[in-house]
Amino acid sequence: MYCKQGIIGAQFSHHQRGHALCCNTGQRYKQSPMNVWWEQLKESRDLIKQNQKVKDCVSCYGAEDKGVESFRQIYNRQFKTLHETDLPKHIDLDLSNFCNLKCIMCGPDRSSTWAKEKNMFPASNGVTSIDANELEEICKLSDEVEHITLQGGEPTMVKEYQTYFTYLKDNNIIQNVDLNVVTNLTNLNTKFFSYVPYFKSVNIAVSVDAYGKANDYIRFPSHFEKITSNIKKLNQYDNIQVTVDSAIQLLSMFDIKNFITWINELQNHFDKSKHIFRQYIQHVWTPECLYINNAPSTLKKHFVESVAGTNLEYLAKGLKDNNYDQNKTIDFLKQIDNTRNLNVLQYVPDLGMHYSIK
Repeated sequence: MYCKQGIIGAQFSHHQRGHALCCNTGQRYKQSPMNVWWEQLKESRDLIKQNQKVKDCVSCYGAEDKGVESFRQIYNRQFKTLHETDLPKHIDLDLSNFCNLKCIMCGPDRSSTWAKEKNMFPASNGVTSIDANELEEICKLSDEVEHITLQGGEPTMVKEYQTYFTYLKDNNIIQNVDLNVVTNLTNLNTKFFSYVPYFKSVNIAVSVDAYGKANDYIRFPSHFEKITSNIKKLNQYDNIQVTVDSAIQLLSMFDIKNFITWINELQNHFDKSKHIFRQYIQHVWTPECLYINNAPSTLKKHFVESVAGTNLEYLAKGLKDNNYDQNKTIDFLKQIDNTRNLNVLQYVPDLGMHYSIK
């Protein structure tokens, strides 16, 4: 039950989400960041030190029961050298839902364009962000931080992160921090990236889930070629490493061979400049119609054949036949198409080989 994140870290988010022990928990707290760190999470930290289960961690327990690597296991590996102090050593930030995309597996609390589409937070054009007082508390809790993760929204477009960076820089903290940025990288925001050289190291985790136009549909309205170009430009920074963070799902399964080739080409690009490059794979579990094990048997067969002999072959080993109602998938995609005036077949033409969809 031991979790290093649960002892040395916390996630602080905008008020629509609330604060938490980590990004993977459904247990959220609406008190101030100071209160959450010193009071709400203290009980969980004490129990974790005793190797006991806590309510904050049920998602990881469930993943491990399914034989899937959990965030707990990832954190224990990633933060093994970080030692406990009174203040957080790792802070995961989710300060605003401001985002230029509306990914099909996302929602309003993570994307202002999703919120706007659903007519939520109309007074702020779909945007919900942390207030200035809470941001000030987060800054004060960051005086001993060594690792920071930025999520969104789209972090490179969230002005609150630039305010936070200024605090870290002015207080001589920034040079001791390893920064992880989860981004769609549809833009290279000059002001945001101007802070990159000040950090000890920076990992840019670029969210790309499929090859070509399939990714444009998943992460609408992105452009795969533009993202590819932006990724390649990252080698201009000496202290950057790059991760392609792929949330594998139904629409990832069709052109997986070209996706693997694309990853290998990026690997070669960064090898030449001696930058670290890697791919991180996770699954989309919700909505359930996008989970790859709920794909039709014909698509599963195609996927198994496509990944055979590749570094993604392990993804096929867990696939099993089931009786998932494929009408749920069709209805979900039709709803996306109708709302956004799209046609999924223009983005993933082979979908029609496995689904009765027009």
